[in-house]
Amino acid sequence: MKNERIDYYPGIFDKLKNEQNIERWDLDGSCSFTELMWGLGFEMDCCKSFDEYCKSVGIDIHSGSKSEREGRRRILYALEKAPIGIVGNYLFSYWRYLTHWSFGYSKYDEDMLKRILLILEGKYEEVSAK
Repeated sequence: MKNERIDYYPGIFDKLKNEQNIERWDLDGSCSFTELMWGLGFEMDCCKSFDEYCKSVGIDIHSGSKSEREGRRRILYALEKAPIGIVGNYLFSYWRYLTHWSFGYSKYDEDMLKRILLILEGKYEEVSAK
């Protein structure tokens, strides 16, 4: 289903926002998270597009962070300013990292994913309002 185009509609992410276990995002019977993100046109790019975006606009998310919390704040700030494609790619890549490559994650990581999902929804709302 990777090549099947999916059109965004309000509420498309509701099931994900209500799911407590982020690993279950990819187990939906009708359309997995992976298929959804590919269908919406996003890529799992290991956050490369996000890093390139931050560099191009002069947002430094890495240096000077005194805590993990500050680092997350910087990432969310950058995503709020970023175009929709960057936000979607980051969400897809971060989710994949947490559920497949990390050695575990915390409730803060789950919260971060849901915050990014809300930013992505907001980007879609901005586009549809124009």
